[in-house]
Amino acid sequence: MKYIYPIFLFAFAMIPIEKGPMAQQQYCKAGENRLLSHDDIIERELMIHDWIKNNIDGLQQRAVVTIPVVVHVVWNKNEENIPDAQIYSQIEVLNKDFRAANTEIPGIPTVFKNLVADVEFEFCLATKAPNGSPTNGITRTFTNNSVGIGGTVNIHYTSMGGRNAWDPLKYLNIWVAKFAGGVGVAASFPGTGPIAEDGVQIDYRHFGNINTEPPYHLGRTCTHEIGHYFNLEHVWGPSITSCCNDDDFVADTPNACETYLGQCPTHPVVSCTQPDMFMNYMFYTDDACMGMFTLGQKARMWAALNAFRPGLLTSDACGTVNTHDSAAISRLVVFRNPFSEKLQFEIQSSTPENWLVLLTDMFGRKFMEIYVASNGLQEMPVEDLPSGLYLLSCENGRERLIEKVLLVK
Repeated sequence: MKYIYPIFLFAFAMIPIEKGPMAQQQYCKAGENRLLSHDDIIERELMIHDWIKNNIDGLQQRAVVTIPVVVHVVWNKNEENIPDAQIYSQIEVLNKDFRAANTEIPGIPTVFKNLVADVEFEFCLATKAPNGSPTNGITRTFTNNSVGIGGTVNIHYTSMGGRNAWDPLKYLNIWVAKFAGGVGVAASFPGTGPIAEDGVQIDYRHFGNINTEPPYHLGRTCTHEIGHYFNLEHVWGPSITSCCNDDDFVADTPNACETYLGQCPTHPVVSCTQPDMFMNYMFYTDDACMGMFTLGQKARMWAALNAFRPGLLTSDACGTVNTHDSAAISRLVVFRNPFSEKLQFEIQSSTPENWLVLLTDMFGRKFMEIYVASNGLQEMPVEDLPSGLYLLSCENGRERLIEKVLLVK
């Protein structure tokens, strides 16, 4: 699409509205309904443009970046207090969608296949809390709000019945709660609101792909909102009033004048002059019909990460947690990382003792559990495991050592 600068950045309220050729219920509350001035938008877009211009040649050679996530479950009724497995399923969906490893990729229409992007973002539930203590990356908070705290300012503050954010400069905060209006989501564009409210909100009935309600039941609502979090517009642009003449600031997404809310079209369909890329995650298409980000969207997200959310690049929230005391100082050393045939490591400790060693994936699912002694080379067989990113965790009751390890076959 061409590049133009609208006067305001509009966000869509979660109420029925009549605009232009469409009458649809807009469910995406991107930007928390805050407006940016014309000058602010121009300044932000110039920063994005300059970063892409200066880095586009090296974008494909960049290392995959891991985004630390904390999920705040704010609940009133038991069904709103979603199980860990549902949270793990959402992290898994995000990792597949942002790495172009989702099952829909082979079905992307030929005209768009060369635009499909591996964004090279991976997401993990944080292993280190802001105070440095070990965590599973999930908080749970009871609220007296039985109507629906989702979509309100209250959800961001413990004193108001919600849950305070973990440092938004180092964590992607996701709040999961009941929304009064049913399908409900909200996301913060970088720098558009108070830092304490920065992050993503999702209705508990549309988070992950377990216990969820169709047609937004496969975890793509969160994929869509994290797109906004990294500064992606809806493909039709910030305002549906001008549709085909509006802009999402991405060159390889064809202009569109349809949201496809509650729809699962058959390609090709045209709302402007070219076939619509309705399978793009930044439409409102049913979850089962979504399947891609474009190369242009990837560049824009990487630019937003570096220009507006650089703290996520240096965050160690998914890194090593060492809670040692003065009597024991230990270190976990992993050999040949990435590895292929066997995982070799050593726990080097000033106080020799036995350690519990766990190998889990980034969703917290356990694949192996063994006890080993410190100060000796250890091996884990991996021939039955699929390629991917894992966490090697070692505990002795006083200390917990964690390293990310990459299996490549």
